[in-house]
Amino acid sequence: MKDRLIMLQDFIDKNGKVTLHELENAFSGVSSMTLRRDLNRLEEENKVLRVPGGAISVGTVLRAKEADFSERIIYNAEEKLEIAAKAVSLFEPGECMFIDGGSTTTYFARALPDDDFYVLTNALVIAETVMRKDKPRVALLGGDLRRNNFITVGKTCLDFIDGINIQTAIMTATGFNKDSGTFTCGMQSESEIKRKVMEKADRTVMLIDSSKVGRKTPYTFAGLSDINCMVVDKNFPAALRAQIEESGVKVF
Repeated sequence: MKDRLIMLQDFIDKNGKVTLHELENAFSGVSSMTLRRDLNRLEEENKVLRVPGGAISVGTVLRAKEADFSERIIYNAEEKLEIAAKAVSLFEPGECMFIDGGSTTTYFARALPDDDFYVLTNALVIAETVMRKDKPRVALLGGDLRRNNFITVGKTCLDFIDGINIQTAIMTATGFNKDSGTFTCGMQSESEIKRKVMEKADRTVMLIDSSKVGRKTPYTFAGLSDINCMVVDKNFPAALRAQIEESGVKVF
């Protein structure tokens, strides 16, 4: 059985995506029921991803997600670079910070000086980015890993946050409702993590590029009263910026 599983995984890795019919032809001596059980076993071991009628290799999924993230991180790149450069000036070495997952916060992680920072994150991309530096210490929060963005969520992650101290939370959002002054994201599980982090943090810095203004996503996780300051780009609406500052939130 072990040899068959290895051969099955090799076949899927080589082809990227396969149907059950293709597997039946390639492994003619193996029944459909056995192949289905083998696919389930490989998925349990995180070696393939089951899809209706077949399976996809993990490598194919990862490459697709990397391409999707690359596309998102390139979008509004100039604005995100501007935000990152302003945001890192707000921190001193020795600070313990949580860095939220996202393309804008990835620019922040890249811009973070190679100094004595303690970085907490639930985002694999953020952890990997900071680990390329020599001096910062990094703690990656455990939990259920989401395939669409490589962020950990769930009870294990929430319990981890309960046990840590955070000086500053560097957060971002998928959307900012300019009428209600609320920050939103696309997944309930992510909104739970964001809220918990902000509750634990002594202060919260929100990084928002101008493309997020007016974008509607399902789950509200914070309002202006929950943050200490915002860092925005030069294209952020001036009238909205003034309105936010009138509410008591500093905007950089």
